[in-house]
Amino acid sequence: MRRRAQTAALAALVTLALLLFGGPTAARAQQAAGCEPDISLDTESGLGTLLTLIDQVRARGGGDAEVDRALAQRACLVRPLAGGGGGIPHVDGLTVAAPDLYTIAVVDGVDRWVAITDWSFTTLPAAPMTGNQAVATWFDVPVNPVLQVVHHSGLTSQYPNTSSEEAADVNEHGVGFLIAPQKSATDMNVATGRSALVFEGSGPCTELTARAAFAHTWNDTSIGSLGITSTGPAIGWTDTVDRAVNYSSPTRVSGVCG
Repeated sequence: MRRRAQTAALAALVTLALLLFGGPTAARAQQAAGCEPDISLDTESGLGTLLTLIDQVRARGGGDAEVDRALAQRACLVRPLAGGGGGIPHVDGLTVAAPDLYTIAVVDGVDRWVAITDWSFTTLPAAPMTGNQAVATWFDVPVNPVLQVVHHSGLTSQYPNTSSEEAADVNEHGVGFLIAPQKSATDMNVATGRSALVFEGSGPCTELTARAAFAHTWNDTSIGSLGITSTGPAIGWTDTVDRAVNYSSPTRVSGVCG
């Protein structure tokens, strides 16, 4: 009877943990390589400590990012990121806004849209940056891309605005750009920026979900390739260290028609 009670209690704790993390898909986590947890998830008391930690972070106003950081530090848990991010962490001091979507014109009887993605570093990274950075916007349903552009600049006049129409990949699921960084002691050329993709629907009217990401590298790590899929960017990293991906929240719109 005691074993059955312990099993039931453990199941209840696991269920509660899944609910707090946002459901089974969001709750799957992997242990960070080389990390030594000080909260063990092999016992009921360890799971209880984990839930108490989440309660404490939430009680002081912490959001999902703060919870993720606490779980990574104390329990070596890494939330799987949408778009194939795996266990790659996010970087503090970088904000990627949910894409803004607008209808801009009707061309040959078809609505034409624009998706605008903004990013901004509020903290200048300390490490050198020698490899490509990447920004991506993607859709869960296919569209017809028309044209694209990315602008980026520093926070000071040291790095004025630079514009490019050369995408690393643009297809029916979105667009991605690779940007070669320049960095000084006080600024960098990718401190802030935005990309835009003009597109049309490609079939019957449907709801579309758009999301964005900025992939950051430092030291000798770079991004050798970038592809766009319906679930996010496929990033070809040159190394497994010194890399991060920050994802935006989703934007949903209806009435995207071909």
